[in-house]
Amino acid sequence: MKFIERFSSDLASKRAQHLVYLLHVWICVPFLVWWIFDPRTKKILDPGSYTGLKWVVLFTLVYMSVRTWIAYRDPERFKWWYVFPPIDVGLITMILCVTRLGPMSNLTLLYFLPIVQASGTLNVKWTAWVGVFVIFGTVLSTLVADPLITERVPTTFAQLLADPLNVGFRILYLLSISSLMAYQALIAAGYRERLGVAADRNRIAMEMHDGVQGHLISIASQLELIARLSEHDGKRAGEIALEGRETARQAADELRFLVQRLRTPALASGFVPAMRQYAHNICERNQLRLEFEVIGIEETTPEMENALFRIAQEALANVVKHAHATKISVKIAFAAHAVELIVEDDGIGFDEKVAESGLGLEGMRWRANSHDGQCSIRSGIDKGTTVRALFDLEVINV
Repeated sequence: MKFIERFSSDLASKRAQHLVYLLHVWICVPFLVWWIFDPRTKKILDPGSYTGLKWVVLFTLVYMSVRTWIAYRDPERFKWWYVFPPIDVGLITMILCVTRLGPMSNLTLLYFLPIVQASGTLNVKWTAWVGVFVIFGTVLSTLVADPLITERVPTTFAQLLADPLNVGFRILYLLSISSLMAYQALIAAGYRERLGVAADRNRIAMEMHDGVQGHLISIASQLELIARLSEHDGKRAGEIALEGRETARQAADELRFLVQRLRTPALASGFVPAMRQYAHNICERNQLRLEFEVIGIEETTPEMENALFRIAQEALANVVKHAHATKISVKIAFAAHAVELIVEDDGIGFDEKVAESGLGLEGMRWRANSHDGQCSIRSGIDKGTTVRALFDLEVINV
């Protein structure tokens, strides 16, 4: 019971992987023992090969028992996934060489086990090296194969069907390999999910640091200033209080946006509705008319959503603070492998040369450039302002 609890506690642990692999190998062991005591095996092999086979199989059983004990004990810092595959390849090669059956024997199928085991490390180079060991073992077993013994091995379909040992082993072996590969795929998917969760955590941490935390620090500073001015300049304190209220609302809007993006797909409608709600809240509080347009089918990545949101956030904040506009137009266009964001207002505009380094314009450009995108800001006195950002989805996915 204790073993089951330890094993089920972490299916993706190195110990669990080792035990699952050994379980699949032990499934093949009864067929190996059956094959040794099958009378037809004695007819196929010569006396010397048969005696050598028994000793090798006995050594293999002892090796498997010791290895299973090691896996159960789970010693720390023991990298079994780099130690055992070459040993497994060597044992299989030894059995093929002792029996002199050649590479056409069913025993050759066992080479897949150490290859699958090595692939569980997700290390391409190590898996390739184990493949090289297998090739070397196959070549060696071919060189020592005895043609007279090989001729006695069943090869035709009728002969194989008449041999229950061959049929049973091949069926069970294929099922075993399929099960083991499915387990490896499950482990790989688990690793990928963990990496995705880690990336999401880092991204949310950055979002909280860049946005909400800044708002909260600003609110704290405004409250301190209000406390100082409340007795001497009540009017100015009231103005700062209104600014603090707006800052708090911006922080709430941003938190609402982030929470909605963290929900599962079944609960959340997607990036576009979240962005629409964020823009709607800002425009409603500042008596601005909002035109929100979406073209194409939504296709984004978390990185793209982050960049789009930050650019739109900065553009909307500029409109509220400086534009004296009555209308804001937000357009998101999805095309093949690209997305474009356009934020446009009918405000007083500004001189691009004078405000080149202000209004967060450089920040928006940096957001776009950091993802190999483009961001342009066009404005003029009494001509409103247009912010346009274009991202290549294929580049962001790389």
